[in-house]
Parts: sequence; structure tokens; C-alpha cells
Amino acid sequence: MTGLVSRLRGSLTEATRFFLVSVAGLSVDVGLAWALIALVSASDPVAVAAGFATATVANYFAHQFWTFPSGPRAASLRRFLGFCAVVAVTFGVRLTALALLADVFPGSGVEAPIRLGLAAGTSFLVAFPLSRFLVFSESRT
Repeated sequence: MTGLVSRLRGSLTEATRFFLVSVAGLSVDVGLAWALIALVSASDPVAVAAGFATATVANYFAHQFWTFPSGPRAASLRRFLGFCAVVAVTFGVRLTALALLADVFPGSGVEAPIRLGLAAGTSFLVAFPLSRFLVFSESRT
């Protein structure tokens, strides 16, 4: 029983760290895009791509060395590419959830943040286990 409680506590800690890194990554993503648009008149697609790519790299290293401390200790190209694949799947899940929720919460008023929040939450529920068990598991090198 003690082992199960310890594993659950570890998973909760990892999920909390994953959430915090994800929020920080979103801040980097949007902040950099906004800065590029405002300061150097970058086009929206260029700014968004730069912000997204920078956040993906930063999140990979944060997850590698902080979120999943029981996993492999050295960064690797294989895990980074796996993480990029997880990010792509997560993005697809978010877009799908957003499309499905548009029928339930139509409109641009108070419905929009509800729709966006639920879609983000759904993608988080997919991203965490994929990252934990496919990219950063102890058996992966």
C-alpha cells in the first residue's frame, strides 16, 4: 500500500510540474509572439511560429530535467523528436476539442474562454500521459 501511495504522490507531483511548465511555456509562446509583432513588426504567422518553437524547446528541457526527474537524465535528440510528436498530437486534440465544443458553446462572448479553457484542459489530459509514458519514461533512452 505504501508503494502505491508513493507512486500516486509522485504522479501528482509530476502532473503539477507538467502543468506549471505548460503554463510557463504558453507565456513564453504568446509573449515572444507579441514582442516580435510589437517590436519588429513581424507577421503574425512568423511571430507565432517563433513563439511556439521557442516554447517547445524550453518545455522539452524543463520536462527533461525538472518535471520528470525519475526519467533519463541526459537530453537526447530522440526524446526531443518524440516530444515534438506529442506536441503535434496535442495540438490536433486541442483543435478537435475546440471544433466539437463550438457546437456546445457557440459565440464569442463568455462562451469563448469556456471553449478555449475546456479544449486546453482536454489537450493537457492527453499531453501529460503521452509525455510521461512515451517520451520521458524511465525505460526510454
